[in-house]
Amino acid sequence: MQRFFLYFTLVIAYLGLSKALSPSELGMDYVPNEKGLSRVIPGQNVTVILTDMHATGFVIKTYYQKYRLVYGFQGIEEMIVRTSRDYARKNKRNIGMSLFRRSDNVEETVPMPPGVSYIGNRLFGEWKTLKNGGTRWKFYRAYKNLPRYLGWGNWRPDQRFYDDFIASRERNTSYYGHNDEFGTLGKVTRKNFPNFFKQERQKKVSIKSLLVNYFKENF
Repeated sequence: MQRFFLYFTLVIAYLGLSKALSPSELGMDYVPNEKGLSRVIPGQNVTVILTDMHATGFVIKTYYQKYRLVYGFQGIEEMIVRTSRDYARKNKRNIGMSLFRRSDNVEETVPMPPGVSYIGNRLFGEWKTLKNGGTRWKFYRAYKNLPRYLGWGNWRPDQRFYDDFIASRERNTSYYGHNDEFGTLGKVTRKNFPNFFKQERQKKVSIKSLLVNYFKENF
């Protein structure tokens, strides 16, 4: 009988703690997979960058993703959505990457470096020839803030980057740069999205300590 009571108590504790750490979010958009982005993302000439993701809940988890919406002609917005466990896991490597792009009613959902839809577009900038004979993409003055919005920092794309991106798009595969500069492991991403990589985010929560604290507070 005592074992049954202990087991019952543990189940109630798990469920109670799970509910406490995973409250329902009314009015928040739900994106189960990449196909769901088209429905919740408004506007044209937009690139959607994954800037953060986390899960709440102890047993029954709720997954969230935070996006930066960069509009070529209008500025930026931020959006937080609920998502599925599978889509959250699928994008573990894609912090700082563009998960969705729309231009002239054409939509793309293969993860790519942020801003690829603007590179090579003469509405936004032009290729500049360097002294060594190479080329770099440069935005017009009117769009001088785009590199900061896109998380480029001091990095700028060259012709090789653009050619490799085009080849990857034709293969329908993700591209992370010549030397994997982008994505969760990329040096450009890690430098320009520092909030996600703060040391305290990497600390693991002890299940034992959570249970001990829960029992102290509730029993």
